[in-house]
Amino acid sequence: MTDAINQIDQLIEAARRHLDGLLVLRSSVASKPGSEVESFTDHDFAPCNLIELPLAAQRFEVSKDKLRRWCRDYGIGVLQGGRWRVSIPRLRRHLDQS
Repeated sequence: MTDAINQIDQLIEAARRHLDGLLVLRSSVASKPGSEVESFTDHDFAPCNLIELPLAAQRFEVSKDKLRRWCRDYGIGVLQGGRWRVSIPRLRRHLDQS
């Protein structure tokens, strides 16, 4: 029973990663040239470089509120479906500059 639940959890997580990638692709296709959304084509915002804000806060030992502010003010994250996804490369660069 536990193996089946673990397998289902893994499949759900894989589906979420694929959906996140599709959301980024949709945003980049739907954006107009010169808009802020254009940065989604940037490698920093590739799905493999994005993690959810709570996980980023835990991994990098930064408060969630501070990360939300940095996402808005410094462009280190992207809002997808009402949730912030943080770009690992951009967060690392920001922390190195601080």
